[in-house]
Amino acid sequence: MEPKKLLFIINPKSGNSNKSNLEKQISIVCDKNKKEYTLFYTTGENDIEKIKEKQSEYQADTIVACGGDGTVNLVAQTLLETSTQMGIIPLGSANGLAHELEIEEDIIESLAIILLGKTLSMDVISINNEFICLHLSDLGFNAQMIKDFEESGERGMLSYAKSFFGSLMDKKTTEFRIEFNGTEKTVKAEMIVLANASSYGTGAVINPGSRMDDGSFELVIFKPIPMRDLLSLTLESFLGDIKNSPYVEIYKVKEAKIFCQEAELLQVDGELKGEILEVKAEILKGALNVIS
Repeated sequence: MEPKKLLFIINPKSGNSNKSNLEKQISIVCDKNKKEYTLFYTTGENDIEKIKEKQSEYQADTIVACGGDGTVNLVAQTLLETSTQMGIIPLGSANGLAHELEIEEDIIESLAIILLGKTLSMDVISINNEFICLHLSDLGFNAQMIKDFEESGERGMLSYAKSFFGSLMDKKTTEFRIEFNGTEKTVKAEMIVLANASSYGTGAVINPGSRMDDGSFELVIFKPIPMRDLLSLTLESFLGDIKNSPYVEIYKVKEAKIFCQEAELLQVDGELKGEILEVKAEILKGALNVIS
């Protein structure tokens, strides 16, 4: 659906903190194409309620998330099971969902995609009836890496890389009990991923052949990986050939339960959600209309 009335949700802390250029480009493109629009800045306090209130007043047909994956997830929470479509202007460090949907990080190009209004009715993963996952969530190694990245106070892909190699030195193996597809499985793993998409924003493919509208998600289990094989597995990941690795198991599911032997960090779409002992995940088919 071609947008006629747009509400831009802008995270002032994402990417370049100066958003004057973003405002100018939105103004130029929307005015040129005769689109009605307004801007709303998040504050980190009661943003979901404030966005809903703004939308109730403004009644946009398209709400655009301007920020990283956390901002995109925030906006999506306000749009589940509605006809309002979501656009994305990626301004974060990794921009995982935008990368998956092949949305350019250039503001003008992402605005052009939004104005075309070609939508995908994408699935969403509900986690513990508390969080939603649009892209990728996980327990274990990657969540720890994100924690290290946040604690470093740095931004950008170079900082991600530093956190990645730093976390390698402390990676651990944990026992998990998993229920899915009518079976129960106990595994020792360094990471378990709930995947609604194929790759992280870094380009590392962990779920080849994934679709975001097939009514299912994938459980990706990373078993203990010897240091001698870590480089080859990393290369396989970036080449999209990870499914044949002896250290990776992938299962297509509609719902799953994961029981941790000890409390594990959970990350959802790049945001840490604290330590948990149990995950209940289920697919919400076609719950979100996203422009891509």
